Amino acid sequence: MSSLSPNFSSARAWCVPCLVSLDTLQELCRKEKLTCKSIGITKRNLNNYEVEYLCDYKVVKDMEYYLVKWKGWPDSTNTWEPLQNLKCPLLLQQFSNDKHNYLSQVITSEEAERRGQLYDNKGITYLFDLDYESDEFTVDAARYGNVSHFVNHSCDPNLQVFNVFIDNLDTRLPRIALFSTRTIYAGEELTFDYQMKGSGDISSDSVDHSPAKKRVRTVCKCGAVTCRGYLN
Repeated sequence: MSSLSPNFSSARAWCVPCLVSLDTLQELCRKEKLTCKSIGITKRNLNNYEVEYLCDYKVVKDMEYYLVKWKGWPDSTNTWEPLQNLKCPLLLQQFSNDKHNYLSQVITSEEAERRGQLYDNKGITYLFDLDYESDEFTVDAARYGNVSHFVNHSCDPNLQVFNVFIDNLDTRLPRIALFSTRTIYAGEELTFDYQMKGSGDISSDSVDHSPAKKRVRTVCKCGAVTCRGYLN
């Protein structure tokens, strides 16, 4: 019986397949202060800061601030920066255009199912199905979004969800817009129904009872007279 042994002298490095995204690898390198030419992290750019996108906005003492996601850096390094420090006019304009929409990351429905299991176990959810015509995509505002992802659920909401199309006619990718359903008074919390579809109808398939896809149900605490008892 013979055996084979690797020729270590001729091998320069060992390589293994990696399913992690390039952005995640770059974030890990910067977090651990490591360089890797294969993914574009060198000593020169290890500490470079480039705006990837703007996450949020606030005004403090008449000064405007933006929450910045830095390209190639983990979310834990996001910082609030004053407007005068930012040299990214296109991103600022995009944020201004999008801040009234439910801004988020577009993912496939398969990936949404995987993330949904994790979010349900933590008791949180920022997933919204784009099912205007088909059920190919979902938006996830957990990592990338604007102030709209802080709008809470109510079984008796004052906002209604609609699909709208701006600079895009792809019916698979509508924008999610929130419109008031009645007069909203100053200081009143803005809410919408998390089971509402983009047409304004309540989703009939939002609760999946099949054993293969059994999900943790989240108790609703909206306090409305018409409360259904659960968010999902």
